[in-house]
Amino acid sequence: MVIGDGVLTPVISVFSAVSGLELSMSKAHHEHAVIPITCIILVCLFALQHYGTHRVGFLFAPVVLLWLLCISGLGLYNIFYWNPHVYKALSPYYMYKFLKKTKKQGWMSLGGILLCITGSEAMFADLGHFSYAAIQIAFTFLVYPALILGYMGQAAYLSKNHQMADDISYYVSVPKSLRWPVLVIAILASVVGSQAIISGTFSIINQSQSLSCFPRVKVVHTSDKKHGQIYIPEINWILMILCIAVTIGFRDIKHMGNASG
Repeated sequence: MVIGDGVLTPVISVFSAVSGLELSMSKAHHEHAVIPITCIILVCLFALQHYGTHRVGFLFAPVVLLWLLCISGLGLYNIFYWNPHVYKALSPYYMYKFLKKTKKQGWMSLGGILLCITGSEAMFADLGHFSYAAIQIAFTFLVYPALILGYMGQAAYLSKNHQMADDISYYVSVPKSLRWPVLVIAILASVVGSQAIISGTFSIINQSQSLSCFPRVKVVHTSDKKHGQIYIPEINWILMILCIAVTIGFRDIKHMGNASG
């Protein structure tokens, strides 16, 4: 599962972030710009893997923190501005009501909804970088509340703007004056998120190899101080090729999301 996420998560993360350009350029230009930009970012990301995360790791925490504060702040804004009663959606009753009403189509839609938790298992596959307790505390008290506020904000916006449901709901819910800064933060956060799943993939393959559950591959330790920070050249380039293939092959975030789900 982690290896599969190592292919799909970087593509979805970067592609969805870059897709925000749709609101700033014509549709014709957007279609020809998003895929090349996504591919360039992915190639650069994988090309820098051999340097190790310890050289740029000090940037990861500020970027992620800024992104979480950004989505939670925008979520709160949309909740209070568009629909303060959206908090009722936290009740499982509405999920039951939705599935009962939509039946088969509702269950099929869960493939896309699963993107909410895609990659979460990689947090614990990458224990070489963080402790078990640190991951639990950060997720429970920072990541989870920020995600809930972000999703509730989008739901609040869409509840009053049904005609925008087929658009990129996150970016259309962002005030116009903030779209470019949010786009930049989103791209940076997508790179950090992609790095996390790539590192997790290296880690899980190294563990599997130690248990004789995976073919022998070259493992390079990129840090003299932290044993868990590794780089596997063969896996890195295979992941890069597959990510580029998925980007060019699917060309649409919805198809990627369904494949991931």
